[in-house]
Amino acid sequence: MKINIELDPEAFGAHRQELFRNADFAVSAHRCAERGPMLTLANCRGALTVLPYQGLAIWDAEFDGYSLKSGRRSARGLGRKRADDAAFCPAWPSHDGAPLQMQRVWLQLTGDELTLHGEGERLGGRWRIGPALRLAAQSAQFAIEMKVTNLAERPQPLRYVCRLNYDCIPDAVFRQNLPTPALLGDAIGQELLCSDDLTRYVDQAEFFMLTPQGRRYVTRFATGQFNYGLRRIAVQGNRRLLAFVQPANCRPNAPEGEAGVMLGAGKTRAFCVTTGVV
Repeated sequence: MKINIELDPEAFGAHRQELFRNADFAVSAHRCAERGPMLTLANCRGALTVLPYQGLAIWDAEFDGYSLKSGRRSARGLGRKRADDAAFCPAWPSHDGAPLQMQRVWLQLTGDELTLHGEGERLGGRWRIGPALRLAAQSAQFAIEMKVTNLAERPQPLRYVCRLNYDCIPDAVFRQNLPTPALLGDAIGQELLCSDDLTRYVDQAEFFMLTPQGRRYVTRFATGQFNYGLRRIAVQGNRRLLAFVQPANCRPNAPEGEAGVMLGAGKTRAFCVTTGVV
């Protein structure tokens, strides 16, 4: 059985209100004074806190008692969180600092899977954007999806990074189903590493991050959708730390005319990343 629930910005008040609950999921809504409407999608393992009308950006993801954004115990509202950035952003980077606004947002329940959908247009109606977040019952992993349609009458460059802002954890160990040469790509300035073209090695890339405390995180994606993996370099004291992978459909410094960057008029491209706790 499929259940659809249309969401209305007016339904988000100052006090948390439960919108839906069954044996597997609970969905609640409230309005944050600083960030606007917020939606919480919860299962028995944890919850996603989402900014539904700002491109379905995930403000935080908390599973098995830990925040994926801060790396600390979540304790529901306690502990350190980076207040300046969303944890996971399915929508591509904003233009001129303006977040991607959704014209329509709705929930869909199908069996043991809960999906949050969004629809919007941007840049003078030249793009139609359709992000989605999927959470399965009893799972600490979730899918971040994006559909992009070029509404212009000519090809346009599409540069898309699925931003997974995991905390940089000292002494974390990284594993992947790729040979070492695949990761030895370009250094973009002092803050970013870009892999080689991953389609040369595997069809489905799988990256793992193991913390000293024993927690394991995973990110999976098809290399036909995301050719590259980006790694942010963070500085903590006198240490340089690598962050978890961020899938990208092209190199950050790729020229506009490069084959994988352009999307033809009227064409749609779909992306999907699965990430979370193993």
